[in-house]
Amino acid sequence: MTRPLTLGVWLACGLAAQNAVAQDADHPAFEFETTSVRETIAPGPNIFVNSQGWDSASAVRVYGTDELDFKGIMSAGFQGNSAVSADGKTLYYVSGYYSRLSYGDPEHVLQIFDVDRLTPIAEIQLPLKVAQYTADASLLRLSADEKFIYVQNSTPATSVTVVDLTTKSMVQEVPTPGCFGVFPTLEGHSFSTICSDGSFMTVALDDAGETLGTTKSEMIFDPDADPIYLASDRYQGDLMFLSYNGTIYRAADHADTVELVTTYPITEGTEGWLPGGYVPITVNEANGIAFVPMHPSSEIGTHHRGSEEIWAYDLENGMLLYRSPADNATSVFVTDDAQPALFTLNLRDDEIAKYEVDTEAKFAVKKAVSHNGIGFSTVLETAAQQ
Repeated sequence: MTRPLTLGVWLACGLAAQNAVAQDADHPAFEFETTSVRETIAPGPNIFVNSQGWDSASAVRVYGTDELDFKGIMSAGFQGNSAVSADGKTLYYVSGYYSRLSYGDPEHVLQIFDVDRLTPIAEIQLPLKVAQYTADASLLRLSADEKFIYVQNSTPATSVTVVDLTTKSMVQEVPTPGCFGVFPTLEGHSFSTICSDGSFMTVALDDAGETLGTTKSEMIFDPDADPIYLASDRYQGDLMFLSYNGTIYRAADHADTVELVTTYPITEGTEGWLPGGYVPITVNEANGIAFVPMHPSSEIGTHHRGSEEIWAYDLENGMLLYRSPADNATSVFVTDDAQPALFTLNLRDDEIAKYEVDTEAKFAVKKAVSHNGIGFSTVLETAAQQ
């Protein structure tokens, strides 16, 4: 008896509601909503954050540089490394795919994305040699004219795959024994790589991407006493590297080989502090200021520790200008404007943040806005020409 009674009550209520609507002449007609997808992301300059997946898909997250508004993602396979074109319109993403998601037959693929639409437009199959390593900008680099892209390999034998982006095909694999990281020259198609003995190897390529020759520099840094981070930036055309002990190495790669220009011991006179993180140096070109995340330590092995301060160092005058409080910054990136903005990643708190830079107060920085949910992210960058 309960079941028929319940059904009857529902039918009665439904009919009553229908009659009530029918009797209301002013009741608006029901309109169905239709879902849609924006064809392009919101306009304006972007910052790209590579959220690397080790047990899931990697993804580059796109944020607006003004307020860090989230615009969308471009997804790839495992342990992805990314590079952005100078105009910010194209993203290159190299990663690994497996036939059973997290295991099975592997593929290494270079995917090319239309940034405005966040969609893949091409892909290039690569040899199964791509370095499966914590994301770093030096593992996937474009040539100066963006004709070629260079892919770091490690099997663990090291080499660099040269890909022609015009023909969407692999040109060659360049052996780089004992050397790691790719640092293309600002002109032509040469690139340099850091070697385990403290020197740099330079590879000269012709317009077809074939090797013209290789050279080895003198020792630039002591790998035992003062090893350098893989991350780098440029200032006035020179490469800028940071050592675990807090020395900036300035190296010129304009000629056939890398040459040491000078060093900046940023911790001199301030003992008990060391740099830390994954991208621990960024340079503002307009003002000649290097920003470095620092933490209190005198111990070997803390080089990935997040910051307690961000130091602003004057490269022209060789002096420390300001020490700003900054909790657990693990990667830093500054724009090259006269009035720059500083962006940071914080692995512990899963955070991207934007800092205001006070150029009138010795380049002190102060957090302006932040967002969580970046995943395992160690690299962030903007397009050079946006």
